[in-house]
Amino acid sequence: MIRVHRIPYSTNVERVALAAGAKGVEVEWIDHDPAERDALRELSGQELVPVAEFEGEVIFDSMRIVERLEALAPEPPLYPPEPSQRAQVDVFVEWFNFVWKRPPNELDEELQKDEPDPGVIEALIGRTRGWMPRFEAMLSGVPFLGGEALGAADVCAFPFLKYAALEAPPDDAETFHRALERCLKPAAAYPLLCEWAARVDALRRA
Repeated sequence: MIRVHRIPYSTNVERVALAAGAKGVEVEWIDHDPAERDALRELSGQELVPVAEFEGEVIFDSMRIVERLEALAPEPPLYPPEPSQRAQVDVFVEWFNFVWKRPPNELDEELQKDEPDPGVIEALIGRTRGWMPRFEAMLSGVPFLGGEALGAADVCAFPFLKYAALEAPPDDAETFHRALERCLKPAAAYPLLCEWAARVDALRRA
């Protein structure tokens, strides 16, 4: 049994739920109050979720946990076996985490200021929307970002890009998700991305 610590509606937690669901790996979920993270700090030395426990091994960072799941349950694979293709997936994940996610995070911070700067808001939204055609192109002729089957690129990106096409649950009050919606909607110009979001959303979660 793998234990994974989570908070409600976490985008990073959904990455792990998708990966474990795809592999049929059973997960024991441990829920935490977003306002009380002492237990997370005590367990992992930091306060972000998800945090996973694999028979005493504690791992945080969602895509590191996905990699650990890949090693534990190789089938069906989320990463390609060929080194060159695996490197491409790793580059995508690094780009998504450290480049793509930055403008929405900065927008969230800006919107929470007492006097948000309209110019900054417009620039951050424009930068995020500027990448939408790339995702649309990645889905040209294939059902998933990595090709014919669900892969690590889909697991990495879906919990964030889904806000372009899907409606958030009414009790999801996370301000970052509102920032994502503001950046990504409307998405009618990107039908392949919208179809992909619905396709991945229909898959099993752990």
